[in-house]
Amino acid sequence: MTATLLRQAAALIRHRAAEAACSLEERWMVDQDETGALVLAAFTPESVEQDGTVSGSVLASFAYPGHPERYAHARALGAASHMAALDPQAAVLLAAWLETTAAFEDVAEELGDTEGAAPLTEPANRFARAYLRTAPA
Repeated sequence: MTATLLRQAAALIRHRAAEAACSLEERWMVDQDETGALVLAAFTPESVEQDGTVSGSVLASFAYPGHPERYAHARALGAASHMAALDPQAAVLLAAWLETTAAFEDVAEELGDTEGAAPLTEPANRFARAYLRTAPA
C-alpha cells in the first residue's frame, strides 16, 4: 500500500525537521559569518529587527576552516540555498502534503478508484520513494 509509504516519508521528514531546529518557528537563510564565510543560519521571527536586519545563529559553515581565504566549494551556495529553502517550516508543510495525499489515497482505495486518483497520488508516491531511497514501484 503506497499510503503507508507516504506516511513513512512524512514521519521521517517531521522527525528530521524536529531534530534540526530549536523550534518549528525557526527559518533558515544563507548568510555570511563575521569573516565573510558562507553559512547557513537559523533565525526566528523575534530575530528580525524593525529595519529588516536579521540576527541568527550559524547552523553550518561552507568554508574550509583554517584556509586563509576561507574558500567555499564551488556548489556550496547552491547547497546552502537548497537547505535554506527546505527549512523545518517548509519540511513540515511537505509532510502535511504527503499525509493528506495518503488520506486521499485511502479514500480512493475504499471507492475502488486508485487509477482515477493516480494523477494526484503518483507525484507524492514518487517523492516518498525518492526521499526514503526505496526502489521505484
